[in-house]
Amino acid sequence: MTKGADNDGQLKALLCFNVYALNRSFGRFYQSAFSETGLTYPKFVILMALKEEGPMSVSTLSLRAGVEPNTLSPIVKKMAGFDLISRQRANDDERRVELEITAKGEAVLQRAQEVVYEGFASLNLEGNSLADAIAFLETTREVVDDANPPKLNLDGIR
Repeated sequence: MTKGADNDGQLKALLCFNVYALNRSFGRFYQSAFSETGLTYPKFVILMALKEEGPMSVSTLSLRAGVEPNTLSPIVKKMAGFDLISRQRANDDERRVELEITAKGEAVLQRAQEVVYEGFASLNLEGNSLADAIAFLETTREVVDDANPPKLNLDGIR
């Protein structure tokens, strides 16, 4: 919460509320952009991570894409069923599943990126202000990930 906020705008003065609301707005943006293709924002992020970094395990992809492993597993299973990614057991450890983007996945990602970039161009979110916002959000995320906040104690409240 931002110190010094007045009572009329306390919710809007919360960084966390604005990030949450922006996340929902982006969700609607991507849902509209991908409409009835079956592609979702998490699938888009998965394809991007696999394209950028190559084959990786489910646990590594979970960290890279910011998706919990138990949420990620059914998504990658569906994506493999549509031949967007391949799933193979690692040679050195059969318990580990290695994921890799397929040629079809790369083609879908290419077209999805074109649509997203076209949509972003219409938003006029470019240049230094966009780079500054991304840097601020990345730094903030890292700080929050490492934080140890005080714990709410409800003892004595009736």
